[in-house]
Amino acid sequence: MTLSKDEFKVMVMLYAANTDGNIQSEEVKVMLEKTGFETVDKMESMFAKMSDAEVIECIRENKPLYAATEGDRIDLLADLCAIIEADEKCTVMEETMVRNIRRLLE
Repeated sequence: MTLSKDEFKVMVMLYAANTDGNIQSEEVKVMLEKTGFETVDKMESMFAKMSDAEVIECIRENKPLYAATEGDRIDLLADLCAIIEADEKCTVMEETMVRNIRRLLE
């Protein structure tokens, strides 16, 4: 499934935010600031219906479109860091997820 750039960004951010199994309101606020209500709402609905494997496959499919360059990946990883820091608790699990997403985007 092909996503828009903002949809891809939100999908990756939701994947990171859901690391602990609970997407915090602070994390959603960051997503809203980065993209907007319609995109976040649409992607939250889609994300809720997907398994981890489906999310990873979706990210892999869209990676060549929106994470092809080092600059694209740096921007996306900066957004992920904003998500992780949003609830002011950066856990080891979240740090590991960011590293895994970085590898997924390479």
